[in-house]
Amino acid sequence: MFLWRWFKALVLGLWRGIKGFNRVVVTLVPLVVIIYVGAIIALAIQEVQPEPIPESTALLVAPSGMIVENRSQREPVDALLQANEGEVLLFSLTRALRSAAEDERITSVILDLQELPALSTAHAMELISSLELFKATGKPVIAVGDYFSQAHYLLVSQADTVVMNPEGGLELTGFAFYRNYLRKFLDNIYLTMNVFRVGENKSAVEPYLRDDMSPQQREVVGAWLGDLWRLYAEQVEQGRGLAPGELETFINTFPEQLEQAGGDASKLMVDAGLIDELQHESGREALLAKIISGNEEAEDYQAITVDHYLSALEEPTDAAEDPGTIAVVVVEGEMIPGDSGQGFAGAQTVVGQLDAAIADETVAAIVLRINSPGGSVFAAEVMRQRLLEIKEREIPIVVSMGPLAASGGYYIAAEADQIWAQSTTLTGSIGVFAAFPTLERLYDRVEVGVDGVKTTELATVARVDTGIEPAGERIIQSLVGNIYKDFIGLVASGRNMQVDAVEAVAGGRVWSGEDALEIGLVDALGGLYDAIDSAAQLASLDDPRTRLFGTPISPEQLILEQLGREFGAVHIPGFSTLQRYAAQFSPALKFVDSLQDPRNMYLRCLDCLGNF
Repeated sequence: MFLWRWFKALVLGLWRGIKGFNRVVVTLVPLVVIIYVGAIIALAIQEVQPEPIPESTALLVAPSGMIVENRSQREPVDALLQANEGEVLLFSLTRALRSAAEDERITSVILDLQELPALSTAHAMELISSLELFKATGKPVIAVGDYFSQAHYLLVSQADTVVMNPEGGLELTGFAFYRNYLRKFLDNIYLTMNVFRVGENKSAVEPYLRDDMSPQQREVVGAWLGDLWRLYAEQVEQGRGLAPGELETFINTFPEQLEQAGGDASKLMVDAGLIDELQHESGREALLAKIISGNEEAEDYQAITVDHYLSALEEPTDAAEDPGTIAVVVVEGEMIPGDSGQGFAGAQTVVGQLDAAIADETVAAIVLRINSPGGSVFAAEVMRQRLLEIKEREIPIVVSMGPLAASGGYYIAAEADQIWAQSTTLTGSIGVFAAFPTLERLYDRVEVGVDGVKTTELATVARVDTGIEPAGERIIQSLVGNIYKDFIGLVASGRNMQVDAVEAVAGGRVWSGEDALEIGLVDALGGLYDAIDSAAQLASLDDPRTRLFGTPISPEQLILEQLGREFGAVHIPGFSTLQRYAAQFSPALKFVDSLQDPRNMYLRCLDCLGNF
């Protein structure tokens, strides 16, 4: 009996203990989670709130995500899950640097590009232009990082001091442009790619028709790729105080030099003058404190991020004293009908932003910033027509070309009052093509019969299962030819050129910004702010405001994006093996997704798929 009471008491005690533990877990765990999530949300909200600018501080330029000309609206889940793969406005970075140059509270700039997955040469040159204004004041610029990609290094090389982790690295290889050629592959899977083009240099369709690059295209690509690399090398050599040609010599002799350095690549980079200091994180922070404060004994420093700096600069403008506004409207990404999305310039979205700009009575001129390889003929024509209507109101339109303004991107630019390009802009590609697949050979291969009844000869002129009939080929080629003729005509009219002169530089050929200036496709070389100054002159404005009429981003999206960054795992975008492989397929997938023209007609530069 005693044993039974003892056993019963033991069981009851254990049961009460389990119930008590369960109540604690059920109460405590959710409470801890709620407190943790609440703290993260509070931190995210705090991150997007303005904060005062310290009296003596460094401006921290540390973009987390891709640099874009225009932000994309995101669904709540997408905003939350974007982690460190968000978007950073180029306009915000350049504005912060230019404001900091005149701000006595900003004593220096720190460049930290570790969370920047890629950087085009043209975007780097735009940032360098603003960075040079800052450096001209005598304030120091320090670049820090564990690893610098070739894309990063163009901007990094302009810093007064470049600090790298001793275990890190610097990638310098030069540029290369390679494509996958699919003729044999398409034969093997019995898929017919029907291609119609106008322009002897319209190489967008070569991958479907050949197994290698044609000699003509090799010459064209070699010309603009060589221009871009020459400009890259000259800018790096200027920034690092190297002799002309020294960078290319270093790259070409790198294996021998690395062997002589005993495999110590970091030390070799210092000896070559490409890196100034090798420091681990603790030593790097100490070095920053000394440089920023100008005091060898300093142990700490203050820094303010670009977002916080710009938020603190925001001041309401008295409309009665408004000197006039230059509106900046962005066309970025593949041109498609309808609304814009990430990587896509929707015609209706762009038209809406143009309408919003001219609805503002203070707007005296428009700068159309283009970073697009083109796309749908229909989408390009919708945008072009709206621009013509604005010109009829005698509102000056100046085009500023970013990394790309080719094919459809040039189509909408050609009739502007002025066109500005950067030396590294890829432009031109004045040509048209139509392409779509059919499966008639696959049907034959698997012995699927296709038969039926038709009422007219055109009823089966183009079908996926039977292919394109000769009448269909004649119709499509005529449509493509007519669009090309119109393209040539509007360029001739817009640029005050003879049709023969346009045809000589058209045919789908891609040009660098420098060459485009020589042949008359652009008016001047310069960045966004040069185009803004030009627009101000055309509008007779002395000191205008500049306003970006981009995609409006809600406060909720900003908070969710910041929340995603707080929850996200720390990583260096673009450097994992999986990310490197995935990045190779991303442009091709985006291109397929952009094929939304109602007539399958495209003004598109496929040579511009590379990120240079």
